[in-house]
Amino acid sequence: MWDLDVQPLISSSKWLQLHGLKRNKLSFSQILSQIGFQHREDFVSTLGKFVASRYADGLFPQYLRAQDGRVYNLTAKKELILHFVDCLTGAIELYKQRMEWVTSESRQLFGVIQESCITIVLDFGTVCRAEFDLCRDALSMVLSQQVAQLANDIIFSTAQDLVKWQQKAVPVSEDSVESAVKWLWKLEHMPAVSHTSSTEALLEAISDETIEAVYYFAVGDVPKDMKHLLLQKVSNSPYAIHTVSFNAREEETIIFLKELSQLTSGRYGEYYYCYYDLLISLILKAIQVGTRESLQRLLSHLAHNKKIKWLNGGRELTVK
Repeated sequence: MWDLDVQPLISSSKWLQLHGLKRNKLSFSQILSQIGFQHREDFVSTLGKFVASRYADGLFPQYLRAQDGRVYNLTAKKELILHFVDCLTGAIELYKQRMEWVTSESRQLFGVIQESCITIVLDFGTVCRAEFDLCRDALSMVLSQQVAQLANDIIFSTAQDLVKWQQKAVPVSEDSVESAVKWLWKLEHMPAVSHTSSTEALLEAISDETIEAVYYFAVGDVPKDMKHLLLQKVSNSPYAIHTVSFNAREEETIIFLKELSQLTSGRYGEYYYCYYDLLISLILKAIQVGTRESLQRLLSHLAHNKKIKWLNGGRELTVK
């Protein structure tokens, strides 16, 4: 279980303002001031130079700070030193947990959702059926782990046919999150046929004055003509558009989504699914069924993914 202090849905900079070393008087300079005092120099006019007093020579252990050459006389007892050791050890463990939490589960895909009222626009592109289900698994995790903790509202819409979960933002509750997950799994697998639907969905999303941000979940690669249209129409969005790339295979798509998020003061997230389990299931099914159709589906999937990363025995393998 994660420590409660690890889990707030806020940016890392805000989190550090609450739990950083300075806030807890554990920065290096703050600790030095509590365990000793600076060995100062005074200017002696008759000598025409700075002279350090020698009354403390040999009386206290001294520490020379490398970055500025200042010398500190250390006066703290062992108990106080051990107290700071315990405090710093606890802080390190908390930071380690926060790093692990931020980069795990739904945060690995969406980052940390920091707003209290959002719209999520889903663009499944020309995704295959198996990958469509992977997307829904990932989005269900985002809903249960992060959206469920939002203070206010959420809207869901798909770019494919401009289908909305709700016409207006609804308060977040256990029932509304459950309803959104059910709606997600009832969506039909319909590859996009229009290159303007994503732009239309985003334009409608940013026209809602009640939201704080839009999350644009783009699966696979974005067609070239659609990139131009999106930049032309939504780059001046009054709200941040946070882009999330799921299994993009072309570098141009990643560059585009980063640019779109930067132009709207949004954030960018990237996720490349580990295909090991999917490939194994497809191979086993092809072997069990043994039909031409199942084998063709497997070969088609392998051909579609020119570069597939997967894990085997703890090692990352790349199939090109």
